[in-house]
Amino acid sequence: MMPQIKEWTDFAYLSEEFDPNTHEFRYTMFAAINLDDIIFYGELPNRKTEISIQQATATLRPIPDSEIFPELSLSDSKKLTEAPLELPANVQVFIKRPNLSQYDVYKRYNVVHLLAQSLLEEARTVEFLSEHPHPRIIRYHGCRFRRGYLTGIVLSRHSHDLKEYLRHGGGKIDKGVFMNELESAIYHLHSLGWAHNDLNPTNVLVDDSEVAEGMPVLIDFGSAREIGTSLGTSRGTSGWIEGRIEDYTTSKKEHDIFALEQLRHWLDNPPFDDDQGGQ
Repeated sequence: MMPQIKEWTDFAYLSEEFDPNTHEFRYTMFAAINLDDIIFYGELPNRKTEISIQQATATLRPIPDSEIFPELSLSDSKKLTEAPLELPANVQVFIKRPNLSQYDVYKRYNVVHLLAQSLLEEARTVEFLSEHPHPRIIRYHGCRFRRGYLTGIVLSRHSHDLKEYLRHGGGKIDKGVFMNELESAIYHLHSLGWAHNDLNPTNVLVDDSEVAEGMPVLIDFGSAREIGTSLGTSRGTSGWIEGRIEDYTTSKKEHDIFALEQLRHWLDNPPFDDDQGGQ
């Protein structure tokens, strides 16, 4: 069944793509997901302003499950928690899927399987962390399984990451308390023998509920690994690492400590014109 697309926000992903060297426009890409977790993808060689929703939806074609999702082994089906079909009405969730922003590039280089691999690795990580919970680490509700594949990771939803929260004036934070709580989450990871390896303002949500009052929530464990092990395709964010990205190959707690200090400086005067660190 085709996904129901009535407005642009119904797309799971939509982006104009440009040549990284010449910065010339190349195409607009679209992705949508139906109620049965089938992902549809399409491209048009036009700018978004020149495209109607009807034209965009006409390009959509289903991506085979075997191409985009990790197939569940017997071991993983036993170790990974299946999310309930229905959660309490007061629980809002976000379903993390394979990274659709990279699908076109990975498809071009015939490495789409890495997207499925990354989703499975992160599912295993958050499953492990759920056995060692921390109040400032995102709450995990289990995984979605469809047709013998892992199709998503179900996590609690919060309205804003730290960057967007401050950019749009969602509220103010107490820097000292905020950073202490975030450090507590990071050091909890370290105590388990893990490092996050990709700490930056977009990987920290703000819980602005009445109970939490603007406290951090650490997310995105795609780069998290046991300390001393090799990093995968996800390995930090430019501007938030020490040294060159090509040398950022091993999981280390020093990566997180460096990023915490960067974030502390960034909070003094957050720049919103780019994604660079606070130097």
